[in-house]
Amino acid sequence: MPVILGVSIIAQQAFFASRYDVSGHAAEHLGSASAPFFATALVAILLWATPLARRQADVLAGAVAWLAATVVVLVGNFRVIDDLVAAGFGKVGTADVPDIADHDLANLAPWIAVVAASLLTAAVWRRRHVSNRVAGAAAALNILFPPWIIPGAGIVVLVVARCVSRVKQPNAL
Repeated sequence: MPVILGVSIIAQQAFFASRYDVSGHAAEHLGSASAPFFATALVAILLWATPLARRQADVLAGAVAWLAATVVVLVGNFRVIDDLVAAGFGKVGTADVPDIADHDLANLAPWIAVVAASLLTAAVWRRRHVSNRVAGAAAALNILFPPWIIPGAGIVVLVVARCVSRVKQPNAL
């Protein structure tokens, strides 16, 4: 698990550090654009902790849908950053930025990711990889946690629950 998280962080830094030098509002969008890196690490850990899920089409489809939605989050935020930088507002605070950037995709994409995360949560629960309580907590967190911070935050609950199960029963599928 530490290797998966480490690779994710290194890839994120390499991808962003070489591309953008921003602050203020643009930096907020840059932070939101990091969603696919964390999501990839979470899905990798979830599949590691749940070997049987690697052969279940509904779980894999939910994981792919969530990862794809987080890539759309990245694209939407990059569009905003590019607009801000092109207009000379790459280092200006949120309150001082005029409405010059197209925020439509950046605003919509996190909600798409929440739907996809909910589908993944339902698939993992339906396959009985997590309990009703864990699935309920994950579903609630998917919906209630601000998606512009972590779209589909409930997946963290699933990953933690699966890792705990794997530690308690290392030989169980």
